[in-house]
Amino acid sequence: MNKYEIILDVCRTGSISRTAAKYNYTQPAVSLLIKNFEKELGLTLFKRTKSGVSLLPYTEEIAGSLEIICREEKRIRQIAADLNSLDSGYIRIGSIQSISYHWLPDILKEFAKAYPKITFELCIEGFGPLIEKLGCNELDCIFVSRYSVPEYPFIPLWEDELMLVTPKGHPLSGQETVSLSDVDQEDFILTCDRLDYETGKIFEMNGICPRIRYQIMEDFAALKMVEKGFGITILPRLLLKNAPFDVCARSFGEHYSRVLGAAWLPDMKLSPAALKFLAFAEEWGRNQKE
Repeated sequence: MNKYEIILDVCRTGSISRTAAKYNYTQPAVSLLIKNFEKELGLTLFKRTKSGVSLLPYTEEIAGSLEIICREEKRIRQIAADLNSLDSGYIRIGSIQSISYHWLPDILKEFAKAYPKITFELCIEGFGPLIEKLGCNELDCIFVSRYSVPEYPFIPLWEDELMLVTPKGHPLSGQETVSLSDVDQEDFILTCDRLDYETGKIFEMNGICPRIRYQIMEDFAALKMVEKGFGITILPRLLLKNAPFDVCARSFGEHYSRVLGAAWLPDMKLSPAALKFLAFAEEWGRNQKE
């Protein structure tokens, strides 16, 4: 039993003997506990009389602080119990397409083995809609790139290389690596995140103005357009993994990448289930790098 709870009970009952009986202690043990605490503080808390004890007037603020300590300790124990048991819970996750295809199924499968009573809602969107939904409290956390959420708490999971994607037989497909300047000379297919994130920043930093012919709001549809020879595009390696399209992907000699991970609102109080899931995802990411 917390010594502060025992002291507070003495404050309420005004009786050391009653508190001792309540918590199955001896009266001398409770008296010693109080005496030792008073020694720690360097002052006397209680006025002792034949009828019992009472707080001295100047010590009431100390008792109030002890109540706060006890309340917060109970809250900590409750949170810990929730995290350890997780008997139930509901987590709303948002994810970009590549992570939802290649990472989340494995993460969710392993998490469900350990916490089978947690249920999930999964939303797959581009960066912009995901960030908007998170801001409206429609999602608990989102799996995106670090660049897209610079002001948010973020758990990095993986570095994802950005690749140039061309049709088969395209002149650039014959090169082992390509340069960003090659994009200037080609018809370019803009994908769902447009030039708002890493690709746009790379173009801006290098003075590249792509000749945009098409804007496609779904990444796989953009890949189909590339396959049919409508132009080239830039997409992350993770999205291209096992993609069912007959295209060529080439690394940039300058090497460009993005950091993928999980983000949540800075002022959001996450549920125990969501906190446990984020910790689980972080551990999963570390294991993939080993």
